[in-house]
Order: sequence, then C-alpha cells, then structure tokens
Amino acid sequence: MSLETEVRRYFGQAGFARFLTELRRQYQSSKNGARGYVALSDVSEDEREALDAFYETYSPPPAAGETRRYSIKKFAALLQQSRFGLTVPELLAMLAGESVLTLGERQQLIDAEWNRMIEGELAAALLDADGDDRAIAWAEGLAAERSPGSRTLRLIFAKSPLDAQPALRHALAGLHMLLASALTMRPIRLPILSALATGDSHALDWKRPGGRLFWWGLASISGLVPTSMTEEETGGEADGTPTDAGVTQAMLLRDVYRACGVSDDDLSSQAMLYAPELYGPEERILTLRQVERLDADRLRRLRAPAIHMVENPAVFAVLADADAARADRTEKDAIAPVIICGNGQPTLAVVGLLERLISALPDIALYYSGDLDYAGLMIAQSLQKRFGSRFRAWRMSLDVYRRHAHVGVPIQEAERLRLQRSVFEWDPALGREIAEKGVKLHQELWTDELLADLTGRGRDHEA
Repeated sequence: MSLETEVRRYFGQAGFARFLTELRRQYQSSKNGARGYVALSDVSEDEREALDAFYETYSPPPAAGETRRYSIKKFAALLQQSRFGLTVPELLAMLAGESVLTLGERQQLIDAEWNRMIEGELAAALLDADGDDRAIAWAEGLAAERSPGSRTLRLIFAKSPLDAQPALRHALAGLHMLLASALTMRPIRLPILSALATGDSHALDWKRPGGRLFWWGLASISGLVPTSMTEEETGGEADGTPTDAGVTQAMLLRDVYRACGVSDDDLSSQAMLYAPELYGPEERILTLRQVERLDADRLRRLRAPAIHMVENPAVFAVLADADAARADRTEKDAIAPVIICGNGQPTLAVVGLLERLISALPDIALYYSGDLDYAGLMIAQSLQKRFGSRFRAWRMSLDVYRRHAHVGVPIQEAERLRLQRSVFEWDPALGREIAEKGVKLHQELWTDELLADLTGRGRDHEA
C-alpha cells in the first residue's frame, strides 16, 4: 500500500473531517503556517476517539456545548514522528491532491508574477529603438509601486493578471509613440494614436485598462498628477462626479490629455443652448469644439443679466418655447434670456460654455435649477464651488421641497444616508429634510414657477 493511500485511509476517518477542515483554513489564512489551536465545539464520539488516539491521550466525553482545543504544534510533532513522517503542509497537500499554500506563500507567488509581468514588458520596450526613457522610468516605478498608476495596475492585476499584461503593453506603446512624435504629430487624436500604437483604436480609451494606465503615465511624465482623484476611483467611464474643487473627473482627464498633445473627443460632448441674441429664437446644440471657438467679443454683446440653467431637457424645452413664442417682441429694448440645459451631470461642453459666458460677462449671474435629489443637489454644489459668487440656487429650497413633497418619489437607503450627511450652503437644512421625508422631487413639478421667474412674473428668482 502506498503512503498516500495509507494517509488517505487513516485521515479519512469521520473523526478527522472537522479537525482537518479547520486546520487547513487556519494554515491557508496564516503568513507562515498555522499556529495555536484547532477549536471544536460539540465534539462527537467519533471525533473524540480519533483525536484522542492520534494525540495519545484520553479525554472524557464532552459536556453539551463544550469547546475543546487541540494544539497544532503538538499535532505537527506527532505527525512528523508517526509512521507517516509528514509535515502539516505535506499532509494537507496529500489530502487535497495539490499544494496548500499559506497567505504569505500565495503573496510571494503573486509578487513574483507581478515582477515578471513588468520586467517582461520593460524588456520588450527596451528592445524598441524608439523606447522613451521617461516611459521606461515610469514603468520601472510601477514595479516598486511608487509611480502614479501603480495602484491602477494592481487593481487590474488583482482582477485578472491576463488583462494586466496587455494593458501595460498598450500603455507603454502609446507613451512611446506619443513621446517620440512630439515634434511632428502633435496634436494627435486619441483613437488615431491608439490605432497606430496598438492596432486597436479603442485600446487607449479611458474605459479600457490600458487606457487608464496610459493616462496615469501621461500625468506622471508631465507632472500633472491630480491630487483630487484617487486611483480607486478610476474604473470604467469618466463621470461627472465633482471633486472638492468642483472639477469633474472628465475635466481632469481632458486637462492632462491636452497638456500632453492628445486631442480628446470634442464632438461627442455637447451643450443645449437657447440664446436668441446669438442664434435667433431657437435652440442650438453646440459641440465642445464649437464652444471653444465661440468669439469672446460676440459673447460680450449679450445683454441678459443672468444665465438660466436647468437640469432636464423637458424643462429647457418649455422655457425656450415660451420665449420663442414672444420672439416678435415689439419693445426695442426687450432683453432675450440665455438658457442652458445641463441634461444631468454637465458635460465638458456645458461647463466650457458656462466658463466662456461668465468670463466674457463679468456681471452675469448663473441661476441653476435641478432635481431635489442627491444627484441634482450635488450638481448645484459643484457649480457653486466652480463659479463662486456668480452662482444662485434657483428654486432649490426647503420651501419648494415642502410644497411638492406629497408627490415625491421614494429614495433608496444609500441616497438617504448621503443626503443626511450633506450640507448645501444655500439651504443647510435641505438635505436633512429630504432624508427625513424619504422622497425626492423632479424639477418638472415646478416648471410653471421657473417659467414665471424667467418672464418676470415670479418672485424674483426665489432660491
């Protein structure tokens, strides 16, 4: 009979099952092997007999609910001295049919694989005559986890080592090509750079692992690493969640791309604008590119004392249509409004449009109206942080909330807790009241009030 067969037969006794399961659990969760005791409650007669026989002792039948502790150190010594002559890890491996590793051993294997991955990609990059020393230095810092982007790579690696290697390869390829072509191809659009460097026009998109690494490489090499964005926040699509400075993640991404000569998408980002003094009595959809080309002198000729911005397209349409219906004004001095739709979280185009209008018109105010829920209030708060004294919360008050709360939509517990912890400067009690009542409101409910404000029939832009 082979040793393995003998071991399996002996330790396959029913009395060892719970003991070995707990021993293995403790061993695998330790850094250097199991220590201390295996504790078993309500020990059965089979367990008592099997363990007493192995430990060469006698114990009386346990009382109900009693817990007994078995020394792991003594078990290891007796196992080594037994006819089997095994160590604890050898026994566990023989029973499992594969190596059973401690936490420390598993971490060593992970670290070795991590270093092999980075060293392999570095070796490939060094063979490339066009490899840039700055990109190489950044990648070397990833191995030691001191370069910006190392946490991002670790998160990708932890999820799937198979995804981490091509992500690093694509990031390095994009950096090498961009840095090598600095004098001849700048600016270059991101999909074109991606296609030339990797063969895949989307490989360097932010939502791809390689694209996030590429961006952190750009930020590191350019010295533009943001302090307001952690690497744990950099998964998936770039969003419009504001940082403490009122800057969104998408804005931070754009700033680094552009500073490094990478043209971002300036066509997909759009803003809805109604400004009869610029375009006549109908709305315009402006791309980010068009926004950035707006003539400052032309903007300075606008006479509107305020920008009216709403969160939702339906409300924007009502306000624009109502003004367009009176576009044949007979009063020569009638002043047409400027209305913008944020359409949820403001896009780069919307924020860029606001910046240009406020920069060109130093006395203009920004009135913002959104849903009375966490997302709408956070949009308002980010605009307030960004535009300071120009910002006015427009009908986003406790009074408005109380008037319409009876038709509110129930909120989830997570949103309720966030509101409970939030204080909005223009109405400090608002978030807490929404959390207490447990319902949120959509701004479509008070569209008529917004319309009355815009036409001068309301109560002077009540907050």
